[in-house]
Amino acid sequence: MVRNPLITAIAGLLVGFFVGFVVGQGQPAAPAPQAAADPHAGVPGAPPLTGAQNPPPDGGRTAATGNPQLMEQARELDRLLAQDANNYAHLVQMGNVQYDMQNYPKAADYYEKARAIKDDSPDVMTDLGVCYREMRKSEKAIELFDMAADAAPEHWQSRYNAVVVRLFDMSDLGGAQGELDKLQRLRKERPDLGIPDLSGLEQEIAKRKP
Repeated sequence: MVRNPLITAIAGLLVGFFVGFVVGQGQPAAPAPQAAADPHAGVPGAPPLTGAQNPPPDGGRTAATGNPQLMEQARELDRLLAQDANNYAHLVQMGNVQYDMQNYPKAADYYEKARAIKDDSPDVMTDLGVCYREMRKSEKAIELFDMAADAAPEHWQSRYNAVVVRLFDMSDLGGAQGELDKLQRLRKERPDLGIPDLSGLEQEIAKRKP
């Protein structure tokens, strides 16, 4: 994936649900409100998978397309989905695995199948939005981030991602500033959410204003 050097230069960019930063993976991740063995943690009670790896330090990503543990998880999920193609938990888990393998079109397909069964998870909407952003479908990504934020106003990751996509992908300064204003209010009102420092995004918006 080609990386925008301006994006990688800012601390804290596109994020999935309580996962490390999708863009600029070397950046430190923001502390999550609660620990989770699954960095996506989108499906409470989902059965553990064989070969599951330990979470990376500070919640960061260790994703790689050829990761043998992820490939083993994908094989097991293929077997489980062959037995029950409409199992919501397994569809989301497969989406998570494909996401971590950076197979974003496949991840999006599994997330969409899960949403066709039950569409009430801001976590799934956020990870799906990241997939669409990686597929160069910025407007679809924004739509999903907005849906996630509407479903769960405390879900800061969706607003954070909306700032990044509007600013860097769509050159929408007004939209980015509006999302950032909402995020700043939430950071002030809910310090317990662990929203990361926003000064990098503030500076980027200021630099781009005429």
